[in-house]
Amino acid sequence: MRRLLLLLMTMALLIVSAVPASAGTTSLDGPSPAIWLSDPDGIDGVSGTEQGHAVVGSSGTAKVNNNGATIKVKATGLEKGHAYTMWVVFFSDQNDCDGGCNGADLGGANGITYGAGKVVGGSGNATFVARLSDGSTGSRVPGVYEAGSNNEFHIVIRSHGPKIPGMVSEQIHEFGGGCAVDGEVGPPPEATGDFPVPALPGECGDVQLYIFS
Repeated sequence: MRRLLLLLMTMALLIVSAVPASAGTTSLDGPSPAIWLSDPDGIDGVSGTEQGHAVVGSSGTAKVNNNGATIKVKATGLEKGHAYTMWVVFFSDQNDCDGGCNGADLGGANGITYGAGKVVGGSGNATFVARLSDGSTGSRVPGVYEAGSNNEFHIVIRSHGPKIPGMVSEQIHEFGGGCAVDGEVGPPPEATGDFPVPALPGECGDVQLYIFS
Protein backbone atom coordinates (compact mmCIF):
# COMPACT_ATOMS: atom_id res chain seq x y z
CA MET A 1 0.00 0.00 0.00
CA ARG A 2 2.82 2.38 0.92
CA ARG A 3 4.55 1.63 -2.39
CA LEU A 4 1.33 2.38 -4.28
CA LEU A 5 0.95 5.75 -2.52
CA LEU A 6 4.56 6.67 -3.29
CA LEU A 7 4.05 5.70 -6.93
CA LEU A 8 0.90 7.83 -7.20
CA MET A 9 2.64 10.83 -5.58
CA THR A 10 5.57 10.51 -7.98
CA MET A 11 3.24 10.38 -10.99
CA ALA A 12 1.40 13.49 -9.76
CA LEU A 13 4.66 15.41 -9.41
CA LEU A 14 5.68 14.40 -12.93
CA ILE A 15 2.35 15.58 -14.34
CA VAL A 16 2.62 18.96 -12.59
CA SER A 17 6.20 19.49 -13.74
CA ALA A 18 5.18 18.69 -17.31
CA VAL A 19 2.75 21.64 -17.49
CA PRO A 20 4.45 24.44 -19.51
CA ALA A 21 5.06 27.80 -17.85
CA SER A 22 2.95 29.50 -20.54
CA ALA A 23 -0.15 27.91 -19.02
CA GLY A 24 0.07 30.45 -16.19
CA THR A 25 -1.04 34.06 -16.17
CA THR A 26 1.17 36.92 -17.35
CA SER A 27 0.64 40.44 -15.99
CA LEU A 28 1.54 43.08 -18.57
CA ASP A 29 3.21 46.36 -17.66
CA GLY A 30 1.01 49.42 -17.51
CA PRO A 31 -0.93 51.46 -17.79
CA SER A 32 1.91 53.46 -19.29
CA PRO A 33 1.07 56.00 -20.39
CA ALA A 34 -2.40 56.86 -19.12
CA ILE A 35 -3.15 60.18 -20.81
CA TRP A 36 -5.93 62.55 -21.79
CA LEU A 37 -6.77 62.47 -25.49
CA SER A 38 -8.87 65.60 -25.02
CA ASP A 39 -8.74 68.71 -22.88
CA PRO A 40 -10.69 68.05 -19.63
CA ASP A 41 -10.82 71.69 -18.60
CA GLY A 42 -14.21 72.39 -17.05
CA ILE A 43 -14.85 68.91 -15.63
CA ASP A 44 -15.52 68.94 -11.89
CA GLY A 45 -12.44 67.88 -9.94
CA VAL A 46 -10.05 68.31 -12.86
CA SER A 47 -7.95 71.46 -12.99
CA GLY A 48 -4.64 72.46 -14.55
CA THR A 49 -4.81 69.45 -16.85
CA GLU A 50 -4.58 69.56 -20.64
CA GLN A 51 -4.73 67.26 -23.60
CA GLY A 52 -1.72 64.93 -23.48
CA HIS A 53 -1.33 65.17 -19.68
CA ALA A 54 -1.43 62.15 -17.37
CA VAL A 55 -4.78 60.95 -16.01
CA VAL A 56 -4.14 61.55 -12.32
CA GLY A 57 -5.29 58.79 -9.96
CA SER A 58 -6.01 56.28 -12.69
CA SER A 59 -4.88 52.65 -12.53
CA GLY A 60 -5.32 49.35 -14.29
CA THR A 61 -4.17 45.81 -14.92
CA ALA A 62 -3.92 43.51 -17.93
CA LYS A 63 -3.58 39.78 -17.35
CA VAL A 64 -3.12 37.19 -20.09
CA ASN A 65 -3.17 33.40 -20.14
CA ASN A 66 -3.67 30.77 -22.84
CA ASN A 67 -7.42 31.29 -22.80
CA GLY A 68 -7.42 35.04 -23.31
CA ALA A 69 -7.01 38.35 -21.51
CA THR A 70 -8.72 40.38 -18.79
CA ILE A 71 -8.07 44.12 -18.85
CA LYS A 72 -9.26 46.34 -16.01
CA VAL A 73 -9.04 50.14 -15.99
CA LYS A 74 -10.05 52.53 -13.24
CA ALA A 75 -10.62 55.85 -15.02
CA THR A 76 -10.75 59.13 -13.11
CA GLY A 77 -11.83 62.66 -13.95
CA LEU A 78 -14.84 61.62 -16.00
CA GLU A 79 -18.02 63.65 -16.27
CA LYS A 80 -20.83 62.54 -13.95
CA GLY A 81 -24.01 61.55 -15.74
CA HIS A 82 -22.18 60.99 -19.03
CA ALA A 83 -22.05 57.73 -20.97
CA TYR A 84 -18.71 56.10 -21.80
CA THR A 85 -17.45 53.07 -23.68
CA MET A 86 -14.16 51.18 -23.41
CA TRP A 87 -12.49 50.03 -26.65
CA VAL A 88 -9.63 47.54 -26.76
CA VAL A 89 -7.06 47.95 -29.52
CA PHE A 90 -5.21 44.63 -29.39
CA PHE A 91 -1.88 43.66 -30.92
CA SER A 92 -1.29 39.92 -30.56
CA ASP A 93 2.51 40.18 -30.81
CA GLN A 94 4.12 43.57 -30.23
CA ASN A 95 7.34 42.28 -31.77
CA ASP A 96 5.58 42.19 -35.15
CA CYS A 97 4.86 45.94 -35.01
CA ASP A 98 7.17 48.20 -37.02
CA GLY A 99 8.48 51.00 -34.79
CA GLY A 100 5.82 50.57 -32.12
CA CYS A 101 2.25 49.35 -32.41
CA ASN A 102 -0.27 51.75 -33.98
CA GLY A 103 -3.12 51.93 -36.47
CA ALA A 104 -0.92 50.92 -39.38
CA ASP A 105 -0.49 47.49 -37.77
CA LEU A 106 -4.21 46.67 -37.58
CA GLY A 107 -5.44 43.60 -39.42
CA GLY A 108 -4.44 39.95 -39.26
CA ALA A 109 -3.92 39.19 -35.58
CA ASN A 110 -4.53 42.82 -34.53
CA GLY A 111 -7.84 44.63 -34.23
CA ILE A 112 -10.26 46.71 -32.17
CA THR A 113 -13.12 45.36 -30.09
CA TYR A 114 -15.74 46.61 -27.64
CA GLY A 115 -14.76 46.13 -24.01
CA ALA A 116 -17.39 47.67 -21.71
CA GLY A 117 -19.62 50.67 -21.17
CA LYS A 118 -21.46 52.55 -18.43
CA VAL A 119 -22.90 55.84 -17.23
CA VAL A 120 -20.55 57.49 -14.72
CA GLY A 121 -21.77 58.36 -11.23
CA GLY A 122 -21.17 61.38 -9.04
CA SER A 123 -17.55 60.55 -8.14
CA GLY A 124 -16.37 60.93 -11.72
CA ASN A 125 -14.55 57.59 -11.38
CA ALA A 126 -15.45 54.41 -13.23
CA THR A 127 -14.01 50.91 -13.51
CA PHE A 128 -14.16 49.22 -16.90
CA VAL A 129 -13.39 45.52 -17.39
CA ALA A 130 -12.88 43.86 -20.78
CA ARG A 131 -12.42 40.15 -21.43
CA LEU A 132 -10.99 38.84 -24.69
CA SER A 133 -11.09 35.16 -25.61
CA ASP A 134 -8.26 33.59 -27.57
CA GLY A 135 -9.34 33.36 -31.20
CA SER A 136 -12.06 36.03 -30.94
CA THR A 137 -12.51 38.61 -33.71
CA GLY A 138 -12.53 42.37 -33.18
CA SER A 139 -16.03 43.83 -33.31
CA ARG A 140 -14.91 47.31 -34.45
CA VAL A 141 -11.89 46.49 -36.64
CA PRO A 142 -11.61 42.81 -37.62
CA GLY A 143 -8.53 40.97 -36.44
CA VAL A 144 -8.22 37.57 -34.77
CA TYR A 145 -6.87 37.88 -31.23
CA GLU A 146 -4.09 35.46 -30.25
CA ALA A 147 -3.47 35.35 -26.49
CA GLY A 148 0.17 35.47 -25.43
CA SER A 149 2.76 37.15 -23.24
CA ASN A 150 3.77 39.48 -26.11
CA ASN A 151 0.29 41.02 -26.30
CA GLU A 152 -0.06 44.79 -26.28
CA PHE A 153 -3.31 46.62 -25.53
CA HIS A 154 -4.26 50.24 -26.17
CA ILE A 155 -7.40 51.03 -24.17
CA VAL A 156 -9.47 53.99 -25.35
CA ILE A 157 -12.16 55.47 -23.12
CA ARG A 158 -14.72 57.15 -25.35
CA SER A 159 -17.29 59.73 -24.25
CA HIS A 160 -20.81 59.70 -25.66
CA GLY A 161 -21.79 62.88 -23.84
CA PRO A 162 -24.67 63.24 -21.35
CA LYS A 163 -26.98 60.25 -21.18
CA ILE A 164 -29.90 60.62 -23.57
CA PRO A 165 -33.27 59.19 -22.44
CA GLY A 166 -34.18 56.21 -24.59
CA MET A 167 -30.67 55.92 -26.05
CA VAL A 168 -28.54 54.92 -23.05
CA SER A 169 -28.13 51.32 -24.21
CA GLU A 170 -26.74 52.49 -27.55
CA GLN A 171 -24.51 55.03 -25.82
CA ILE A 172 -22.81 52.41 -23.65
CA HIS A 173 -22.57 49.63 -26.25
CA GLU A 174 -21.98 51.18 -29.68
CA PHE A 175 -19.08 53.20 -31.07
CA GLY A 176 -21.46 55.74 -32.57
CA GLY A 177 -24.19 55.39 -29.93
CA GLY A 178 -25.91 58.74 -29.41
CA CYS A 179 -23.35 60.54 -31.60
CA ALA A 180 -24.67 63.36 -33.77
CA VAL A 181 -21.31 65.15 -33.64
CA ASP A 182 -18.14 63.04 -33.49
CA GLY A 183 -14.86 64.62 -32.38
CA GLU A 184 -11.58 63.97 -34.15
CA VAL A 185 -9.33 61.23 -32.81
CA GLY A 186 -7.04 62.59 -30.11
CA PRO A 187 -3.43 63.59 -30.81
CA PRO A 188 -0.31 61.52 -30.11
CA PRO A 189 0.85 61.47 -26.46
CA GLU A 190 3.40 64.26 -26.90
CA ALA A 191 0.85 66.72 -28.25
CA THR A 192 -1.25 69.20 -26.30
CA GLY A 193 -4.08 71.41 -27.39
CA ASP A 194 -7.68 72.34 -26.79
CA PHE A 195 -9.62 69.42 -28.26
CA PRO A 196 -12.58 69.57 -25.83
CA VAL A 197 -14.23 66.79 -23.90
CA PRO A 198 -17.76 66.20 -25.27
CA ALA A 199 -20.16 68.30 -23.21
CA LEU A 200 -23.55 68.37 -24.96
CA PRO A 201 -26.00 65.60 -25.88
CA GLY A 202 -24.99 64.09 -29.23
CA GLU A 203 -21.31 64.98 -28.87
CA CYS A 204 -18.82 62.09 -28.82
CA GLY A 205 -15.04 61.72 -28.75
CA ASP A 206 -12.13 59.68 -27.43
CA VAL A 207 -11.02 61.11 -24.08
CA GLN A 208 -8.46 58.81 -22.41
CA LEU A 209 -5.77 56.32 -23.46
CA TYR A 210 -4.21 53.49 -21.42
CA ILE A 211 -1.41 51.28 -22.76
CA PHE A 212 -0.39 47.83 -21.48
CA SER A 213 2.55 45.92 -22.95
